[in-house]
Amino acid sequence: MKVKYEDSIFYHINSCARYFHVIFEQFFKELNLGVNAMEHLAISVISETNECCQRDLARIILKDRAGTGKLVNSLKNKGLIEVKLSTKKNRPAKILTLTPKGTEINERVLGILLPLSLEIRKKIDEKTIDETSKTLKRLKSIVEKIVRTNI
Repeated sequence: MKVKYEDSIFYHINSCARYFHVIFEQFFKELNLGVNAMEHLAISVISETNECCQRDLARIILKDRAGTGKLVNSLKNKGLIEVKLSTKKNRPAKILTLTPKGTEINERVLGILLPLSLEIRKKIDEKTIDETSKTLKRLKSIVEKIVRTNI
């Protein structure tokens, strides 16, 4: 049985990701806090990650080095992060830390997002969210192994 692409799990994953990207960009534009969705994602990751370096940030937010560099420069220019040169795992690293302004914006946004998250959790139970996350991780792992094997 042939499955049309728009009925496939890959279409639904891609569609959902694109939808969230557009919705969150619009949401952050309406918030008018001086950061967009990607910038907030970065400051949130920096806040959560001890000794976060630019390489770690790139890996977590799924951006290439050039894109992450532009993002880090934007956050630095806005006074939201500080960049300190150091070493990590015996390699030169740019360690990223939030400034008080970055911390304040992160806390404001999280305060706005928490009620939205709670509203979503009223509609989808924790077990379903956990199972979906595990399934997506497993799917990613399976696809990685198959693609690497066949290349």
